[in-house]
Amino acid sequence: MNINNKIKLTTLVLIPFFLYACVATYRDFPEQMIGKQPESNKQSVMYYKINNFPVLNSGGESSLHSVFKSKTPFNKTKKVGEIPSDGIYCYVDVEYKPLTLPALVFGYLSAVTFTILPAWSTKDGYIVNYHLYIDGEEQEVYDYEITRKFAMWIVLLPVAWVNLMTYSEEEAFEATAYQFFEDAKPILF
Repeated sequence: MNINNKIKLTTLVLIPFFLYACVATYRDFPEQMIGKQPESNKQSVMYYKINNFPVLNSGGESSLHSVFKSKTPFNKTKKVGEIPSDGIYCYVDVEYKPLTLPALVFGYLSAVTFTILPAWSTKDGYIVNYHLYIDGEEQEVYDYEITRKFAMWIVLLPVAWVNLMTYSEEEAFEATAYQFFEDAKPILF
């Protein structure tokens, strides 16, 4: 094996290793709602649509689909494309709060140097909007903010296990959905 092939192989093996040199958590969402699935109120059906995420997500979109598929206070949920003229409908729209310019620049530099240079962000994340309709009429819009905080740097590799003890994107989005069902109770039930 020549030297170029050894370098390529080493690079391919090490890239995933360097990607773990990141510590991240999510904040500013209703943390008290993590894992608090709403009780069933034996309501008939809820129609819903979850808009595609505006950026690559790390599990938030699938978490929302999971909640609306089987973890709502309704007996049945049905994914639809249009607002029905009859019944309860929820449209979920997610807005991305972008990285600041310095975080974007340092993130790029960190990635191309395999995290030898540090990068961090404390301001990017999402705003999750739950639009509630009853019989085709919009009743209320519930907005929940999620902020992602992360740092990427090779020296963080030994403490990457901390990610196991921080809030994940899935937990943050699930908590906003459960908070939505709690906040919408006066209208829904």
